[in-house]
Parts: sequence; C-alpha cells; structure tokens
Amino acid sequence: ITASNMESLMHKSNFSPSCLKDTNTEKQDAEVVRKAQEEGCVDVVFPGAVTQDGCYRFVSEILKCILYQRQQLPMTYDQLVYSQKKLQTSKPLHSADLDLRKCHQTLQELEELLQQLEVLFSLSRVPRVLLLMGGSLILPKEMYEVNMEALALAAGDQSLRASSCLRQLFRTLFVADLLSDNNPVRLMPTTVLALAHRECGIGWFRPKLQFKVPTRVKNKIINLSTEGHGAEGADWQDYVWFQAPTAIKGFTN
Repeated sequence: ITASNMESLMHKSNFSPSCLKDTNTEKQDAEVVRKAQEEGCVDVVFPGAVTQDGCYRFVSEILKCILYQRQQLPMTYDQLVYSQKKLQTSKPLHSADLDLRKCHQTLQELEELLQQLEVLFSLSRVPRVLLLMGGSLILPKEMYEVNMEALALAAGDQSLRASSCLRQLFRTLFVADLLSDNNPVRLMPTTVLALAHRECGIGWFRPKLQFKVPTRVKNKIINLSTEGHGAEGADWQDYVWFQAPTAIKGFTN
C-alpha cells in the first residue's frame, strides 16, 4: 500500500506519520514485510480486548481498502460518497451519465453489504471473513481473509477504542504493503463470505453448508488477535459460511 493511496484511510483513522517511528522498531517492521512477502500474511496484535462492533469496523474498512487498492474503485469509498453527493446536487441523474450511474449502483450495493454485515456481527461472533475476487467460489482469481479467531471480546468500557485499533491496523498494512501488485488489475466481482453461527437468524446472507475455503489460490491473510489470547478452545463446530447474495462489481471512470 503506497503512501499516496493510504492518505485518506490514515486521515480517517487519525493516523499520524509519527506512528511509523514510535510504535514499532525497524526490526519488527522488517519482520512484518518479510512475512507479508514470503507468507502472504500480516499479523496485527492488539494490546487488549475489542468490541464486536469494533470487529465489524475492522472488516468494513479492510473491505473498502481492498476494493480501492485492487483497482476495483477509482477512488476511496469516502471520496466516492462525497463525489456522488456533489454531482447529484449539481445535476440530475440521467441515463446518459454512465459514470455517475455506475458509481451510484456500486455505492448502493456496497452500502447494503456493509449494513447487512453490521447486522450479522450483531447477531453472531464472526471469526473469519473471506473476500473472493474474480473467478468462482471454487477457484477465485484473488482471495483475502480476515481472521479474528484469536480476538478477545469485551464490553465497550472494558475494551480498546476502535479508532486506536484502526490506526494500528492500517499502520501495519502500510508497512507490510500486502495489497500492492505491479501487474495491472482488471475489473472483477468481489464476493464476501462470513463464518457465523448457523442459528444466528440472519436472513440476507445465504448459508453455504458445503462451502470449503479454496486451496488452489494463494490466500492473503490479515490475522487480528489480542495479546495473550489464543484461539485454543474455541468451538466453531456450529459455525457455517454465509455468502452475500450479490457481488460488488467494480467500475472505472
């Protein structure tokens, strides 16, 4: 993730470049880079428990970041929202305004997905989320995983502030440069799957009881965990994969 591409994300999280010097040593940063390059994995270890709503915020911001960074959106999500509002106030939406219509449709689909993800996180623990880009569910072109199995959850007054966690998260992604690719990326649909309790009662997502995580594509993993808290003993036997019914289709200007 280049410095220019991450500017708005860092601003949104109140990120300060001074964090690059203060929070981790050069040796730790070198290990972050090595693991990202050699293993396709980034570990973010929070110093305390987080809320379930915080977990939703981590996933939603990562999703927005990946869509932009993998060139499925011409600008960041927040910039798109601002641009669309500005254009809609200056002129009505006509069928000929293809760019505006594509932007409007993509934002509608993405906003609905984010709203339903928030509902899912309110109904169940969500230990893993997959973002599959292009291809099929069995063999996508690209796959990204957010693994939260080792996160400790707590109530708001006993947990870390989500904003500070987001600063740490995006600082680590900035250092790791996990999402960059020198090769051009074509537009492709992005499908979201989330692991949740089979009896959570979510209606929008579709249960995929036979789904197995693809093994024939390199999976880039963002591991979120709490220091001193492991996933050992966690029982995910009653958890199944749920698939978003619509894929996010990218667009260019």
